[in-house]
Order: sequence, then structure tokens, then C-alpha cells
Amino acid sequence: MSTQHREYEQEQKKLDDTIAIIDSEITQLREDIREATDDYVKQVVNSKKAKELRYLEDHGREKPYFGRVDFLKDEVYELDQVYIGKRGIVRGDTFDSVVVDWRAPIASLYYSGESKEAFYRMGRDIVRGEVTLKRNFAMEDGKITGIYDGAVKETIHREMGDPDDFLQEGFIDEFLAANLNQANDSRLKDIVATIQSEQNDIIRAEKERPIVVQGVAGSGKTTIALHRLSYLIYNYQDTMLSKKFMVFAPNRMFLTYISDVLPELGVDDVQQSTFVDWAARLVKPLLPKGWRITSPDKPLQLFFEDGQDEREQELARNRLRFKGSLACRDALEQYIRFVIETRIPFKKLSFQYNKTKQVFTISGEFIRQSFLEQFANLPYQRRLDALRKHLKQEMNKQMFAHLRELKIDLDKQGLAKFEKMLEQILETYMTSFPQLDVFASYKEMVTDESLLRKLVTAEVDDQVLQDVCQSSRNLFADERLEAEDIAPLLYLQHIVEGMNKAEHFDHTVIDEAQDLSALEIAVVSLATKNQSLTIVGDIAQGIHSYRGIHAWEELTQGIFQKLRPSYYTLSQSYRSTIEIMKCANEVLRQIDLPETVLAKPVLRHGDKPIMVTPATREKLWEDVAKRVAEYRAQGFQTIAIVTKTIGASKKAQKGLQGKIEDMTLLSSKDNQFPGGVTVMPAYLTKGLQFDVVILLDVDQYMNSEWDAKLLYVAMTRPVHRLVMTHVEGSVPPLLCEMPAALYDRAE
Repeated sequence: MSTQHREYEQEQKKLDDTIAIIDSEITQLREDIREATDDYVKQVVNSKKAKELRYLEDHGREKPYFGRVDFLKDEVYELDQVYIGKRGIVRGDTFDSVVVDWRAPIASLYYSGESKEAFYRMGRDIVRGEVTLKRNFAMEDGKITGIYDGAVKETIHREMGDPDDFLQEGFIDEFLAANLNQANDSRLKDIVATIQSEQNDIIRAEKERPIVVQGVAGSGKTTIALHRLSYLIYNYQDTMLSKKFMVFAPNRMFLTYISDVLPELGVDDVQQSTFVDWAARLVKPLLPKGWRITSPDKPLQLFFEDGQDEREQELARNRLRFKGSLACRDALEQYIRFVIETRIPFKKLSFQYNKTKQVFTISGEFIRQSFLEQFANLPYQRRLDALRKHLKQEMNKQMFAHLRELKIDLDKQGLAKFEKMLEQILETYMTSFPQLDVFASYKEMVTDESLLRKLVTAEVDDQVLQDVCQSSRNLFADERLEAEDIAPLLYLQHIVEGMNKAEHFDHTVIDEAQDLSALEIAVVSLATKNQSLTIVGDIAQGIHSYRGIHAWEELTQGIFQKLRPSYYTLSQSYRSTIEIMKCANEVLRQIDLPETVLAKPVLRHGDKPIMVTPATREKLWEDVAKRVAEYRAQGFQTIAIVTKTIGASKKAQKGLQGKIEDMTLLSSKDNQFPGGVTVMPAYLTKGLQFDVVILLDVDQYMNSEWDAKLLYVAMTRPVHRLVMTHVEGSVPPLLCEMPAALYDRAE
């Protein structure tokens, strides 16, 4: 490792040579883009060169590559020595590759190649061979500060026994350990240099089917999904546009947290949004004038703050869960069938040709069959249009067969007169088909209890339907919708009118997917070409149970059943130390969850979590302030003081005011994650990570599935230190059975 490595001098020379080539490229690129031009093609080329120049100046020269892989090809026995970086670098004069882009096919060897049986794909061809060396580099200011030779599985097998057993022990190489031990700032970082084999499989998975990733806390789900975007854009740039990619995140603050990753990976124009922000824009034209959507944060107070009315919570839970469920999706589809069966008479269509007094008839059964079978795959309104054209064709067919039989030829005037007659007849006939308004239809469905009962299966309880209709009527009386109404409205629009294909995404990432409803994910699927989605989440962190999914089968079997989605499980956690994850896993052991996989922390040790039990509230504030000062002195950059509720966060901020400098209180209304010392409720920590988490009042988390998930989320946020507190005399229900050996008590 480092400067003592036997090949340090030649690797440093290689780096010096590479930087010299980069300097030459920088000089040439500056000259190329200096001259102004009116030629459009040259402008496009120069724009691309300008981006390349910015990368080389800002990043490429400092750290042109991070890894090397030596690959001995079978049959020809040629050795490829490949240096891999965030971007590919090519000599402008010879077009020789100096650095290979991490997304290129051969670079996959760096992440997943094995010594004797390695291969990579080049189009339809497979190149086989042997990886003889994997090497990582740490660099600073053009100098190599560390060289780490990675162990391929055969090496582990020779030295340690079965490689899979060894990896399950939490094997972590030196280079990965060095990266994980770094302090965190206010932004998520890319992991290009340290992508692990199981993560690489997900990043490079085929694009033509949805993939669902169940990943434990700290398994890198978000980062993997963003790297997958970058990989797809690089390898399918001829058929997929980066501006047609979408990332859905749980809240706006999380979007700022991940904002630096995609530009670092060479992707600048990917769309990023919350589901509600995106969907509300689409649903707005469907709403009557004056109607508004209530804040999506409104349920947070009802479900996450103390002292709330239990009946109000039950009412809201039943309503919100139903509106996001697949049962609601099925009810929307049944509503259209109900309209067709009960409100369309399917009368026969008759008309007469006056000159011959011949009466022509299209039977009601023919019309019914055409509408129900021939055009069944079309949205309702397009069905009407298709049926109208079909009936006109049939009328013409009958009429002209009659005229041919009588050998009658219509002149231009006669044809125009006949055309006008057909249009009038069809216009009158089609009035028997109801014109559905999306909003009015949805409102009818969710406020009419007897109708809704007809549309749903017997598995949906009567009390749930009563609560849905009663509380929806109350809400609509004030000309208000809630965020959970948006997905059903858009799904109904899809059934009635069809969704605008011009706005479809080429690929979509859904992060923290367990906190979206199944119906919301179904709507996103409809808006994505070929259902090319990357869906990542963790059922164990599903703290929004009033709207989220409860098992991945709701997606794999309920939404994507015909597509056979790829399903991945990530159990290795790279964020927290072994000591922190052991404590967090003890909380999960107390609840029974589907698909729960306990996290296996990588072999990275640290201090045990600390339990602090001050005698008074004032003593607690003094202890927290003292610890924050100590952690800051140790170089930790992000310290989160986490409470169960926003009300408790406000009290904590008040208690710590004047004791901690540069402290920020965060709520669901904040769009920016500032880093530093923050005070926030536990539900806002989802997806974030900190150097240190000080968890206040762990006695407030009750022995329930919901509270256990919330506590688990908060406990799995720290990379280095976890502190838990409760005032002396109180008992933490979820921690009282935790083995005392797993944590230290503060003196």
C-alpha cells in the first residue's frame, strides 16, 4: 500500500505521463473553442469540447483515474492493461484511449471480474479471459498517496477458504475502508471507485424491464440507482435522452442532498422531483376552477405528533391507504366497466337511403361487441372515437354495397350529401354514450358508498369504505383534494383519456419507494417507456405506513406481474460501524416484517453506541452541547440531533439555544440540507447520513411496528458515532431487552 508499494515509482510515472497528455489535451481544447463560429454543427461540437475541457480542468487532471485492471484474453493471450476513471480520456492526435470510462463494457471487470473466469460483453460478443490484477489508487494534487491491490475471489479462496463464506463475514478491502472512514459533508458522494460486485450487477442490469431493490440501511441504494442512470445514459445515448430521465425522491431536501452526484457522473440534465410536485402539475388541468390540493405534509402532524385523536388517525389511515392501494386501482377500472354496462344502451343504429327507401341497420350487439372487444385496449374516450370511425365505415360499406347492387353511381354532390347525412346520424347516435369527466367521475366513485361497494372486492371492509366516502365528502365540501387523490385521478385519466406520451420518461428511478403507494408507483410506470424503472427501498424503513407499500409483492405481482421484474436484495451495509448496526438490528428483531433482511455491516469497527441518562432536562442539554463540541473538535462535519416529533425538535432547539453555535432546525418545509449541526425529527432523516447522530428521548418510541421502524431509521443514519438519550427514570420500550454489552453507559 501507499508509497511503500513495490510498483510505486512506475505507477507514479504512469500518472505523470497521463497528466502530461491531459495538459496537452487542455491546451488543444482551449484553442479549438476559442474561435467563434456561425456553423451549427461546429457549435454543437464546440459545446461538447467545452464540457470535456471543464472536466479535465476541474477533475480529470487532479484524479484522472482511480483503478487499474489487467486482463489476459483467452485464445489470443493478449494482456490488456486498463486504467479506469470517472470519464474516458482519449488522445486527440492518435485517438488512443488513455483512461477508460467506468461505464464502458471492459470496465465491468474492475467491479466483478474473477481471476480465472472473467468476461465482459462487447455488443453481442463475449470476451473471456483472466483478471490478473485489480488495483486501486488514492491521489492528491497529481501524486499517488495510496496503492491498494484488491483480492479477487481465487486469492481469497487460496488464503481463507470458501470465498462466499469469507465475504459473509463482512470482508472489506483496505481501499473501501479508507473511503468509508472519511467524514461526511452536506451532499451525497459518488462511489465510482468503490462499487461492489453486487452493486455493479444492479447498475448494469438490462434496461427493458423494471428492477426492484430491497436494500438494508446503508447498502448504497440511492447511490447505486443514480450510478445506474449514468450507466444507462452512457451506453444507450442513441435511444435514451438524459433529459427524459426522472429521479423521484421522498422530499425536496433529499433532492438537494443528492444534487451533486449526477453532475459528478457526467449527467447534467436529468429531471428530479418528488412524486407530488410532478403529479400535481399533471393533475391541475383536471380540477374545477378554485379547487386546491392540501399540503402533502398535513398527515405528518396527525401521525407523527403526540396528542392526536385516535379516531381521526384511523379515519385518515383508512382513507389514505385505500386511495393508494391496488384495490383502488381495480375499483377505478371497474368504474369504467360499470359505466359501460349500466349507462350505455348500445341501441341499434338505423338509417335510410331516401332515393331507394332502403333501410340499413347495424345491430346493437355488433356495436357492443366492437366497443367491448375490438377497442378494449383503448382509453374510454379514444374508444368512442374509434367506434365512431368503425360505425361510419360499416355504414359506408352497407350503403355502397346496395348502390353497386342497383348499379347506381353517386356524383360529387350526391356523395357530399350522403357524407353530411352520415355525420348527422352518427352525431345523434353517439350522444347515447356518456362523455366522462375525469374529476367528476372520481368524485362520484369515492363519495358514493353504495357505488364504491359495487366496485371493490369483498376483501375491502365496509368500515374502510364508509370512512373513505365520509371523509372524502367532508374534504371535497371545502373544494380541497389531498395528495393521495392525485394518483387515482391520474390513473383514471389514463383509463378515460390516455396519458400524454410526449411527457413519458425514458427511464425512472424511484427512491425510498416503500413510502410511495402502490398506485403512485403504478402511475409512474404508466409514464415510463417500456416500464423501464429502477425502484429502490427498504420495507424495514417504511415509516409512512398510512400511505406506503407493505411488501414488494404489491409491485412484483400486483403491478409488474406480466413483465417478470428483476428483484435484488442488498444485505451488506456500508454506512455504519458494526457496533452501531448491531444495536439497530436489535430493534428490528422485535417486529415481524415481510422481506426483512437484517443488515450485515462491513468489517469496520468503531466506538460502541452510548446511552446517556441525565437526571434533568437541563443536564441533558448541557451533555448534548458538550458532546457536539467534542465531536466537532474531532473533525466530524455533520452532527444530527434527532427527536421523534417536530414539536420535540422545536423544544430541543430552544433548550440548546446559546449552547451550540451554528445550529439549524429542520422541518418538512425546508428544501435545503445545510450540513453542520442540525436538529430534526426522525422521519426527516430518511435517506440521509451523518457523521454523528444524537438520538433524544428514545423512551418515546413505543413497542409498535411503526415506532420500531422510525427508531431503526434514526439509529442507522450515523457513519461513525451514535448517542442515545433518555431522562433518568424513564424506560425505552424498544431498547429495554437490548443486551447491555452492545452499548456503553455514559458516566
